[in-house]
Amino acid sequence: MSYFEEMTQKAKAAASTAAEKVREVADSAKISAAIIAEKRELDKSYRAVGQWYACEHAGQEVPEAIADVIAAVRTSQEKIAELQARREEAETAEAAAPEEGKVCPVCGKIGTTKFCPHCGAPLE
Repeated sequence: MSYFEEMTQKAKAAASTAAEKVREVADSAKISAAIIAEKRELDKSYRAVGQWYACEHAGQEVPEAIADVIAAVRTSQEKIAELQARREEAETAEAAAPEEGKVCPVCGKIGTTKFCPHCGAPLE
């Protein structure tokens, strides 16, 4: 066997080994991506179970092991309700106060800039 033939065979063997390694890495990456996707689905399911439990046992005694978590959920719900009420008050006060500017053709609010600060529509 000539030197050239021997080098050709070695190059083919190296290329074959490299191709196999690439397939292994690709398979591993696909499996890793599938694991990550499945973990996301599992997290969604856990959140759904937790949300159902918190809603189902609203105003009731809950096991001591999760009492602090349920308390945090209820605190967040109360804070969200408070913030929504404040936002509604601000929007009502804003609507009641006469402003100078252009009326937005999309949302009806008044803006003094080139674009509506509420919805982003161009003000003419």
